[in-house]
Amino acid sequence: MRTVLAVVILSLMAGLAHSAEYNGRIVDGQTYSGSAFSYGTSNYYYVDVEFDGEDCTIYFSNGGYITVTLDDEEIDDPHNISAFDYNESVYWDLDVDGLE
Repeated sequence: MRTVLAVVILSLMAGLAHSAEYNGRIVDGQTYSGSAFSYGTSNYYYVDVEFDGEDCTIYFSNGGYITVTLDDEEIDDPHNISAFDYNESVYWDLDVDGLE
């Protein structure tokens, strides 16, 4: 019984540990302005983004949005964040302001 309980607790803790971070600071749940480049359309878009673990929601000025998956939850450079849209099979590059 203790082994099962330990496995459940470790699984829950592992799930909580996956937050998007920049310089050791969790950036999930806040909206940031920036731009996004789509390799599908070869266009840049002015957007707002919100991080949620390995996912990032990109909000477009026309009211639309998509959710992409970050290549890495630890953001090294806020002006060069790589992500992938699994629904459309498209790569995105994000340039996010306000993380510094």
